[in-house]
Amino acid sequence: MKAEVMSWQEIKDLQAEKNPCKEEQVRLQINGIDAAYEEGEARCYIPRDVEETYWKGSISASVDGLPASVVWVEDGAFKDMRQAVRDEHIFSCLIYNDTEYELVDVLFTGLPVMQIDGEMGVVGTRVRVFDPVKSFENNYQTQECNAYYNIRGNASKRFEKIGYRLEFFYENGDPGKDLSLLGMRSDNDWQLKAMYSDRSKLRDKLSIDLWNQIVEQTESDADDGCHMECLELIVNGEYRGLYGLVEPTDYKSLNLDKSRDYIYKVGTDEWPNDQLFDQSEEEQSFVCAGIHIRQSDKEYDPGIWEPFRMFWNHGYEMQSEEDMEILYTYIDRQNFINYELYCNAISGVDNRFKNIIYSTVMNEDDSCTIRRIPWDQNYSWGDDFETGEDKDEKNIRYNEALYEKWLNEEVFRNMQMYDRKLEEDERETWERWRNSFLKEEEWKTYARELMAYLVDSGAFARDTKRWPDSGNIEGTEEIEAFIDARFAWMDERLGYPKEQETASE
Repeated sequence: MKAEVMSWQEIKDLQAEKNPCKEEQVRLQINGIDAAYEEGEARCYIPRDVEETYWKGSISASVDGLPASVVWVEDGAFKDMRQAVRDEHIFSCLIYNDTEYELVDVLFTGLPVMQIDGEMGVVGTRVRVFDPVKSFENNYQTQECNAYYNIRGNASKRFEKIGYRLEFFYENGDPGKDLSLLGMRSDNDWQLKAMYSDRSKLRDKLSIDLWNQIVEQTESDADDGCHMECLELIVNGEYRGLYGLVEPTDYKSLNLDKSRDYIYKVGTDEWPNDQLFDQSEEEQSFVCAGIHIRQSDKEYDPGIWEPFRMFWNHGYEMQSEEDMEILYTYIDRQNFINYELYCNAISGVDNRFKNIIYSTVMNEDDSCTIRRIPWDQNYSWGDDFETGEDKDEKNIRYNEALYEKWLNEEVFRNMQMYDRKLEEDERETWERWRNSFLKEEEWKTYARELMAYLVDSGAFARDTKRWPDSGNIEGTEEIEAFIDARFAWMDERLGYPKEQETASE
């Protein structure tokens, strides 16, 4: 970062010529933006890519708003920065001008860092993002923006470590400021997942990336998933730990026409019925039971619930082959096969009814095509709901019984009753996946790589220390055991020939 290194003696000699300055007047900066600062330990957080041996970005400083000099204190740990990052080694730098100085502690992390400063629920918050790791430009990306943030998700409200929704604004207060963050798409609306109940901090990421592998095989953009990358978060000077920064699944990501297409989002286990549909239509409401329509500046129109109502009445309430045939005029059948197999591959116990986005394309002939997309897949890869009176607040446990448990989903189960070709097409889809992207060793290796990234960055240990009740487990033994047992059991259930898998390898 092009800053001089001085010995402790040289530092002391320089300090002897000056007076200490007030800490709040001192700023360490990366690419001209104030570095993330955590008040509890009184230290700056500077991300760096541990895979690279050189510095990216430039470092500078100011005192009381005016440019100042910065030098690093000589430290043998500079010789092995990978180890220093993993060990959370604290470096020091001296910031000074002609008359004053301040010694500043610096922690280097291998993950991008975001700092949020401002009142929750009020526009005018400042957000700073520092990323030398995932940036598209392969440089040290720094961003600072006007923003708004609030609590994200019902589950977050139960925990001390909460998730956030983040929206970016232009400096004049206008909404819609798009930023590309952590190598993901450019957008103004982002989510920060707390990942509190996942001890591995891997499950959502693995699930998201697997769904994206699946939809790469389809011809439609209307089933695309989101993307997620990890960062460390500081809010109003308080270290909040490891978070997943997530793109929204919305009209833009699904390539939908906001003026005519719909996104129905199922967020709770509350089921609708004809009476509730009628009530929502009468009240011109975008909410019906546990389902809500993503408005995206939509105005209410009388037919807004009709596609989902028809899907519900002929899918969830299916009673005949005629119902199934009507349902098939509303849905992408292959997408429903993909979703069923996906949820069972990861044992997504919380994605059978809720945590589903229904991407609904209104066709030119006034018909529609509905597709399912998962979200919030933290109960996955062997994690299940806790039971019993002594269950903890997170209500989650690792359950080996999921190795050999088929997760029935209502609509797909109804389809199986009348669709004589469904079982064959399901088996063929599974075989196609197993012969291409769904290999045990590849996904176990990927899980180990993701875990190494979090551990080597030092962030996993910091999150564990910050949130001891999260019960973080460093390692992938549980997930790897699940992959081996679950994929083998599904092979047997679906009739996938193991000799074919061996031959393809």
